Amino acid sequence: MQGSADGEDAPVATLQKQRPEAKQKENRRPEVPLAARKPPPAVDDNMSLAALQTLDTKKQSKGAEANGSSPGGRGAAKAKAKGAEANGSSPGGKGAAKAKAKAKGAETNGRSPGGKSAAKAKAKAKSIEDKRSSDSSDSSSSSDSGSSKSEAKEKLPVSKRQRIARLKREKPEGEIEEEPDEEDRINNVVKKRDRTAKQQAVADLLCRWWYALPDWPPADEDFYKPKLEAKRLRQVTIQEWEWVPEEDDRGYRKVYQLSQFRGVFRNSHGDMIDLRPQETCPCFANFMKKDLPELYDLLFKAYEGQLKDLENSKYDEQKLKKEIMATMNRIKNKGYEAKKIAGPKRSRTA
Repeated sequence: MQGSADGEDAPVATLQKQRPEAKQKENRRPEVPLAARKPPPAVDDNMSLAALQTLDTKKQSKGAEANGSSPGGRGAAKAKAKGAEANGSSPGGKGAAKAKAKAKGAETNGRSPGGKSAAKAKAKAKSIEDKRSSDSSDSSSSSDSGSSKSEAKEKLPVSKRQRIARLKREKPEGEIEEEPDEEDRINNVVKKRDRTAKQQAVADLLCRWWYALPDWPPADEDFYKPKLEAKRLRQVTIQEWEWVPEEDDRGYRKVYQLSQFRGVFRNSHGDMIDLRPQETCPCFANFMKKDLPELYDLLFKAYEGQLKDLENSKYDEQKLKKEIMATMNRIKNKGYEAKKIAGPKRSRTA
């Protein structure tokens, strides 16, 4: 009872010291009584030397195995000690294993003395590398976008006006003159800023000539009969086109008038015949043949007719009326100045 009590109240260190002694006692072989022991081999004087040597070696090997002094015994003892340490069964095995595990966990979690600083340094280096890579990718993407934008700008079509303005900026001496296209030259297209006073008066008159001049082409059918006879043609309606012969008794071929274009006819071959009076056509070429004072008079008359026609509008045209009246005053003054300049010229020619 006293031994058990002492064992329970004893500190852990003394228990750990007592445990190996108890194990050694357990590992000891039980004592065999003398009667049960095997008698040693009989040695007599007639045994050979070789037999004696074998007996000695057997005794030595048995003693070495029991004491662990043989090479194999030492290796087995070491292997057992290592296994005991690994499993924590040896006296210091558990503490060593725990210490190793704590050290590993501290290193992985950054709790060791140099672990925190190393982890911080690694994290900082990684963030710097990520920032550099992101900056390089941003710069490359911005350069790519900038190059794509510049390429898109270069690919945009440049108008004639922009091209001329660029040339003028490069050569500010004013030696560059825009050459009109062939189509503009044929259609007498002139830009407003490059127009003369006469060209501007003609352009304004072409927008409202029907208020100052008679209808064109003439609506009277009798106007076209002598022209048809001169070409040996006769007019036929669409309704009777399929029922009348190509030529009549006089040899006049049949034609029909286009309803959407007065004075324009078409024959059975599909040829167009234009009998409208070209000399009175309200076009740019005919108006440019007139004198500037006459053009201003026609333009003033056209504005008067437009102002009178605005009375029939169902919308509020007060703003447009004021603009037309102001324009009429300017044209009246220009016409007066043009007549003053044209007066001496006419007298000289006369």
